[in-house]
Amino acid sequence: MHVAGLGRGLNLGESTMATPSSPGNAMKSRSSQTDMRVDPKPDVSPFEIAKQALGHVGRFQTPPTPSVYEVWYRYVEGVDDIIANLSHAVEDVNSVTVDMLDQLHKQYCVPSETSNQMMAEELIGEMSSLQAVVDDQIQAGQTFGDSINEACDSLNQDNPSLEIVAACAKTMLVSNAAMQQQIKQLNQQLQASQEKVQALQHELIDSQRATMTDPLTGLGNRRHFEIGVRKSLVANDRDQRNTFLFVIDVDHFKTINDTYGHECGDKVIKYVASQISRHCTQGSISRIGGDEFAIIVDVADHQEASEIATELRKFFASTPLKLNASGDDLGTIKLSIGAACLREDDDEKSWFVRADKLLYQAKDGGRNNAVVEHFR
Repeated sequence: MHVAGLGRGLNLGESTMATPSSPGNAMKSRSSQTDMRVDPKPDVSPFEIAKQALGHVGRFQTPPTPSVYEVWYRYVEGVDDIIANLSHAVEDVNSVTVDMLDQLHKQYCVPSETSNQMMAEELIGEMSSLQAVVDDQIQAGQTFGDSINEACDSLNQDNPSLEIVAACAKTMLVSNAAMQQQIKQLNQQLQASQEKVQALQHELIDSQRATMTDPLTGLGNRRHFEIGVRKSLVANDRDQRNTFLFVIDVDHFKTINDTYGHECGDKVIKYVASQISRHCTQGSISRIGGDEFAIIVDVADHQEASEIATELRKFFASTPLKLNASGDDLGTIKLSIGAACLREDDDEKSWFVRADKLLYQAKDGGRNNAVVEHFR
């Protein structure tokens, strides 16, 4: 079955080609976590690390810009996430692009808190400007009120002269005109500040979303997954939900890469991601490794959790894929799935570890298999 787009099959042609800027399936599975962890190499000096980093710059002919050099330095230094994302490209594919390094730099080297903090500070500044506009409006109102009160006091005199009445009328007209002009200017300032605040809010949201999005698939990344786990722990303490964590691995994915190439592997990953999203619309879905995905979803009972795993596994196993350019049959995608139910005594690590062990039980059981934990 051919797959054109994201229907019942996969047409592995240009329509699903991965963009060059994405790290793609060069990101190996089993990545440990999003926060950068460093496993320093013993007895390796910073000078030697720098030398090896420059060696990678030369080997892959990537320009020695600060961002590119920092990624290579972190890679040699032993940062887990950089290694997880680059090892396959360096050791197996032997191809690393500048776009790939730039993406890794944005995701793992530049603290998202820095850019978000800058935008937050700018947002606070604009909010302060808004407050200043409001204060000016209040002051203008008070000035206008004082003018009216002064005119009223003059008019309250016994038998005020025509000159006094005329002067009071003139004062009120002048004050009113000044007030109207002030209101017009303040409204313009208010509108400009509101537009700037809205733009900053959208920019801040986009920035936060980008730090939690996998660039190849558009799904959540490891950081998105870890935030989802923490939210589930909090919700479970409050509501006692039946929340399952599914850890999904594409069986024999390395064979696809080795046989058909890195670009084809990217397309398969994108296809798998799109179909998981289509079949599990209620869950929080993340790509947590090269060919590894996670779903966090609330279910009614064990049977529903089993049905989710079975539906996913059977869909992929029954949908043969074909390489559009050559017509080569890729066969069907096989998934191994482990699913663990969130327990009262779980923490961020224990829940994932249990689901991961169930995934390996599925693989040990012959792959193309799912092991779903019963409620405890």
